[in-house]
Amino acid sequence: MDSAVRQPRSKNVLVFNEELVSLNLDAPDARTVIDLLASKLHSQGLVVAEYGQQTYLRELEHPTGLPTRPFCIAFPHADAQGVSQSGLALAVLTKPVNFKNMGDPDEELPVYLVLMLANRDPAEQITTLRNLAVLFGKPDQLQLLRDQPTPQAAVAWLRRELRLDEAA
Repeated sequence: MDSAVRQPRSKNVLVFNEELVSLNLDAPDARTVIDLLASKLHSQGLVVAEYGQQTYLRELEHPTGLPTRPFCIAFPHADAQGVSQSGLALAVLTKPVNFKNMGDPDEELPVYLVLMLANRDPAEQITTLRNLAVLFGKPDQLQLLRDQPTPQAAVAWLRRELRLDEAA
């Protein structure tokens, strides 16, 4: 029997903890990053096992790469039906992987920071995306997140900046 039985969580809480963070990730491509982050979300019981595949297929149709400064970022996600509890997973890459540009799908962007969203409620997803976009419209903020030395520090920094603990 699985000893890691998950207790139901409040539906308004976005789960984000150090087990959902991968710093200094060396990945060959966007698919690998998506699969890794989805498996982290799945291991905590937040999404179905197929969430990585769902996210990758959605990414092919609706790219999430953004040409931010000082480096590009991506926000891959799938639809809400594969999500049992809202969560966020983060990968900071040692070298960029290509994601298509959200605004120009013909353009490949070298992405260094990937935030995978898993939202149960589509309205919540829009709010989360908006909050992340505002935060990462500031180049110094992107660099600060990338420079966090440990997963715990990255979680504390992003939770504080996004005011995640206030949303509960």
